[in-house]
Amino acid sequence: MCNMGRKGEIGLDEFDCRLLKELANDASQTNLIIGRKIGLFSPSAISKRKKAIFKRGLISGVKAHLVPDKCGLDYPVVILIRAKFGPDYIENLGIKLKNLPGVLGVYNTSGDIDFLVFGVYKSRIEYLKILDNLTRIPEIERTDTRQIHKVIKDFDYSQVITCSDK
Repeated sequence: MCNMGRKGEIGLDEFDCRLLKELANDASQTNLIIGRKIGLFSPSAISKRKKAIFKRGLISGVKAHLVPDKCGLDYPVVILIRAKFGPDYIENLGIKLKNLPGVLGVYNTSGDIDFLVFGVYKSRIEYLKILDNLTRIPEIERTDTRQIHKVIKDFDYSQVITCSDK
């Protein structure tokens, strides 16, 4: 069985689990190549299993992984936001934050910081325009920005999927 973290078993067999890891690693591979890697040699079987994995919602899409600095996006930041508590402030502020230009991810957190916002911009000047927009949002009490100098490890959910090898 495949274990996907704290929720435990999700009812995938070993081939599905290996397929999920391969798709998370490189979804551009052909069914034939994936089949050879996971030990299932029928491309049509791989195709059926892929469709089932998508249908179950385990994968929401397949995208190219862009290299930000090569795309002219050379100013990545993490913005820590303390919000003003009020009715539906998480949903209302969350919508405003996710719709800002350059925002890659918005996470509601516990503790002194209410939101972590990951963004990437062409320059410090472009980011400062976003910061100006943030100061105009009434649900925000304060912000604290950290520029990311170097990404050591990025999100890769395939790293935490475990398949038992029998």
